[in-house]
Amino acid sequence: MRPTTRILLTGALIVLIFDTLGATASRLLGFRYSILTIGTYAIYLLITYRAGKQVGLLPAVLIGAALGLIDATLGWAISWAIGPGRPDQPMSAALIAGAVVFVIMLGAALGLLGGTAGRMTGARRADFGGASPPS
Repeated sequence: MRPTTRILLTGALIVLIFDTLGATASRLLGFRYSILTIGTYAIYLLITYRAGKQVGLLPAVLIGAALGLIDATLGWAISWAIGPGRPDQPMSAALIAGAVVFVIMLGAALGLLGGTAGRMTGARRADFGGASPPS
């Protein structure tokens, strides 16, 4: 399996597990599900950091966007089915599509941040063969 595919599938699995566990905990413990978005963004950053380090900046951005798509569709469906992801009022198709596009763009932006950080740390290590830079 290609590294890019492996990173994307791992990230998608982590995001979906987080959505499932978070929605379940929110429902059982009664806290606002929306506070878990911080954890979701942290996952995006960590996965795209790894992608930037291993496969490059563009794949990291694309992986971030794909994680956003997966989270805004399958992740939302999971949390909606469990309960806390369900909106209080009915949403139009345009509003849902807008939310999905927003999360994809946010995922790409977080992919740019995480991927850049990964590239910077990966490049530094590669430039000096794993050793510290000379002083």
